[in-house]
Amino acid sequence: MRILQVSHRFPPHPGGIEYYVQRLSKFLTSKGHDVAVLTVSSDLAGKSMEDGYEVYRFRSLAEPLRNPLSLKLPLEFRRMAKDFDIIHMHSIYTFTTLLSYPFSPKEKTLVTLHGRAFYSGLYGLIASIYEKISFHLVRNASTFIALTDLDRNLMIRGGISKDKIVVIPNFVDVDELDSMASRARVMERDAEPQLLFVGGLVEAKGLDQFLLDLRRLKMDVGLWIVGKGSLMPKLRVLSRGMNVRFLGSLSRREWIPYALRSDAIVLPSRSEGFPTIALEAMALRKPLILSDIEVHRRLFSDTAIFYTLGNPVFLEKALRMIDNAEDFVKRGRKLVETKYDIKIVGERILELYKSILNKA
Repeated sequence: MRILQVSHRFPPHPGGIEYYVQRLSKFLTSKGHDVAVLTVSSDLAGKSMEDGYEVYRFRSLAEPLRNPLSLKLPLEFRRMAKDFDIIHMHSIYTFTTLLSYPFSPKEKTLVTLHGRAFYSGLYGLIASIYEKISFHLVRNASTFIALTDLDRNLMIRGGISKDKIVVIPNFVDVDELDSMASRARVMERDAEPQLLFVGGLVEAKGLDQFLLDLRRLKMDVGLWIVGKGSLMPKLRVLSRGMNVRFLGSLSRREWIPYALRSDAIVLPSRSEGFPTIALEAMALRKPLILSDIEVHRRLFSDTAIFYTLGNPVFLEKALRMIDNAEDFVKRGRKLVETKYDIKIVGERILELYKSILNKA
């Protein structure tokens, strides 16, 4: 099959969707399929060959609400789309999807939701209107992938026919993570206990409230923060006088040594789709502390420690559970190996591609 992936960002830009598209493309190529990726970049442009598949990058004109915009990409998509058997678009919330979709052959177009965008205040109102428009525009695609049942319900409320929706979970490449971990250098810890956060420094990730909760504890807790984003200035102010170190944007290979030396990986999100970092933490056999939100509970109820964002008492209890988290760690690793490895999930996506192609 010839498969075209359309994503608003792609590595080296960090992120869950970026990782998903990269690892899926690598898996499909390893199975003998011809894969190309169309994406947008703020600093790179042109065509490159990566792990056996082609990547076409177009410079963004602007990035309103963290959403990169390129007018050249949809024009190139219009030219290329007819030559592919499957068109796989990632997220309904991006300009990359919405501007390309009108030129896509609907009978062979697949859209993965990748969770819901989170904004508050006026931006939240704008996002809710934008969401309704987006669902309406893409509703005639052949098939939709929801990473969770919550995403499936969101799609149905948005007007997508339930008969078109298939629930296929997120994934990680367990072999790759094991390989990186085996070669990782040894890091010096900053404190006892030592925590690690990996993700975008944006409001949805809840790191601002986590720092406020951490400050109120009578514990000397260290926190490594990997990532970048618009919340950085606020987070630096909130962390003054605390044992917090901002490491910037690191590749997976670069942050894994910090993960291995940490006591737990934290994800205090206000909103999530299907967090890749949670799967990575479990694959790396690290305790996982999550905010007590519905999607986290549904996915990781037996493999993570939970705390209520904004409640320091619950956070302190969670931190004291780390030393006795061996059962969580074992269950988490087994869960990733048996359910969320690319070798398993990739085959499900490939079978879905084949069924779409047969119908088309």
